[in-house]
Order: sequence, then C-alpha cells, then structure tokens
Amino acid sequence: MKPFTPRASARPEAPPIPWRLVGGVVGLQACLQLGWIVYSTYQPVLLQRFGFTDLLPVFALLGGFLGLVVEPLSGALSDRHGGQARGRLLPITVAVTVAGLIFLTTAALLRQGSPWFSPGLPWLMLLWVVAVQWASSPNLAQLNEAVPLRTLPLAVALLTVSQGLIGAFSSDLARLALRLGPAATFLLGALVLALGLAVLRSGRAASSMSFRNGQGSVGRQRLAAPLGPADLAQGALLLGLALAVGGLGQILLDLLPRLARSAPPGPEAWGPGSLLLLCSAIGAPLTARAVGRWGRLPSLAAGILLLAGVLGVSLLLPQGPGLLQLALLGVLHSLVVTSLTATSLTVLPPGRSGLGAGLALGGTGLAGSLVRLGFGASGPVGSGHLLVLLAATTGTALVGCLLLAGGRRRQGVA
Repeated sequence: MKPFTPRASARPEAPPIPWRLVGGVVGLQACLQLGWIVYSTYQPVLLQRFGFTDLLPVFALLGGFLGLVVEPLSGALSDRHGGQARGRLLPITVAVTVAGLIFLTTAALLRQGSPWFSPGLPWLMLLWVVAVQWASSPNLAQLNEAVPLRTLPLAVALLTVSQGLIGAFSSDLARLALRLGPAATFLLGALVLALGLAVLRSGRAASSMSFRNGQGSVGRQRLAAPLGPADLAQGALLLGLALAVGGLGQILLDLLPRLARSAPPGPEAWGPGSLLLLCSAIGAPLTARAVGRWGRLPSLAAGILLLAGVLGVSLLLPQGPGLLQLALLGVLHSLVVTSLTATSLTVLPPGRSGLGAGLALGGTGLAGSLVRLGFGASGPVGSGHLLVLLAATTGTALVGCLLLAGGRRRQGVA
C-alpha cells in the first residue's frame, strides 16, 4: 500500500481548456446570432414590400416550429461522425456557406431588381432559416468534445457572455441595419458569417482536438452510443425542460417589458430586456463557477426557482421592476442559461452531445413561437395571465430537473 501523502490525496487537476477552439465555437455562434438580427429586421420589411403580407404571421412563428425538427436532426446526424476529425466541421461549413450565399444572392437581386426575385423570396427565407439552424447544434457539440467536464461551465459562460452582449445591443444593431438598407446589410451579413466560419476553423486548427471519454477524463471520444429506451426518455425530458425554461425566458425578456409601468433608469433607447441581458453577460463568469461547484442540474433547479420567485414579485409590483431587480434577474438568467446549456451537452450518452444541444435549442425556440402565438408579438399583456404561465413553466421545469437527475442516478452517471 502506498503511503499517504497530501499530493496523492489531492484532487487531480483538470486538463486545460482549449480556449482557441472555445473562442471559435463562440465566435461562430455570435455571427449566427448577428445573422438572425439581420434576418429578423428585414423579414417583415421584404415580405410586405413584395406582397407577402399574409405570410407575416406564418414567418413570425416558423423559426420555432422548424427548429424543433431541424436542430435535433442536425445534431443527431453530426453525432454519427463526431469521432472523426472533421465530422462536425463539414456540416457546419456547408450550412454556414449556404446561409452566406443566400445573403449574397438576396443583396445582388435587390440591387438588380430581378423579376423572379419576388416569387422566390419566401423560399430563400425558409432555406436561410434551415441553414442557420442546421449549423448551431453541431457547433455547440464541439464544446462537450474538447472541454474537460469539470470546466465545461466556464467555457459555456463565454457563450452566455457573447449572447448577452449581442442581445443587449440587438435593438441598436437593428436600427443600424435599417439605416444601411437591405442590400448593404445582407452583404455585410454574408461577410459576418464568413468571418465566423473562419474563426471556428482557425480555432480548430490551433487547438489539438482532444475528446473526452464517458468518465469525464480527456481521451479519445467514443462513437455515438445507441439510444435505448431510458436514453429516449431522458431526451424527451430534456426537450420538455428546454421548452419550460424557454417559456420562462420569454416571460422575462419579452412579456415583462410589455407589462412594465415605468421604465427603469438607463439609456433612453434601452428597455428592461436589454438591461437584463447586459447584467446576464456581466454575471456569467460568476454563475459559471457556481455551476461548476454545485453541479449542472442542481444549479439549474436553483436558478429556475430563484428566477421564478424574483420574477413573480416583479410582476406584482405596481411600479414594475427597478434597476436592482433587473440586475438580479439578469444574473439569475445567466445561471439558468449556463446550466441548461451545460446540461444539454452532457445529459445524454457519450457521443450524443449534438442531439442534446439540438433538443435544448429546439425546445427554447419553440417556446418563443408558442408565446408569440398565445400573447401576440406586441401590445400590453395582463399580469394575471403571466402569473399563470410563470407557475406552469416553473413547475414543469422543476419536475423536469428532478426526473432528469433521477434518471442519471439510475444509470449510474455522476
């Protein structure tokens, strides 16, 4: 028996995070998010200009319902070749290239005034949505493959920071896009997507792609394990959990500002949603450490419960949430987003992180479409209906966390 020494008993250090690769993944996701801002800004404008006003409600809901199919499917297909050196990079490259070419084609046809552009516009928009959604799940799955399990929340926090900052300035970016005009904006959007793909490829080339095995140590990645009945149940629970968390996010970022009685102090052009996302980005590094210490599912359950409590109080206040409450809601939002993303990448068997990411993205996206379907895209909302939705989504999310944790314990996963 080896003698006891402090060094021998110390917890082994986690392998270093390949930050160049993480930066590449986050950079591409940021460029895809910027592309969504361009698309969302000009989708209603172009549909109205070319006589497709009747399609506006359909396209307002299309992204969420389409993502429920496209994102899990693209993630699952990329899992089949995830163990190969370029197994996930190839579908990402093809999808981003197609999205960029659609932007270029749209810019060129708008300048030339081509006669066949008008009937083809809805199909170009549909294809663009599919292409961008096809790239997201395989891209996120790379984090799970290359980042050590113990430090995965820190890598995910960088994603939360990026999404929060871009979301906070999304209104300003949309106004800038409208000033530039559609042709120039779509050309710039194509360049942004090309830049994101270049950043990802550079990050992969600079980082030695090490893959984690099923026990959480860094080694060679396993091939995608076959999904049994218990795994399918876990996937269904993850989808339901993502749908409930997405509903909470919609209450927080979309419906709460429409209920606010008075605007909080801040820049004139900024609303509560922008301030929330800015605080979410600022708080992400701190909440990531909490996720690493407490665990993914416990952190997610705690974040959901705290977020729902503060949100419920904010809905009942006659003057609406103040600046301090918005800051607290933003930090809790980053805790929920970071822990949900880390959970989605690890809750399914080894090699199935693409499917997990797709289920999480598809569920949260569908929640946005369902909320718009029920409450409309604009106009005031009543606090009573929001409290009912808050109670339903919170209860569903907490039950999902408990069932997912129970399933992992039965499977003997730490």
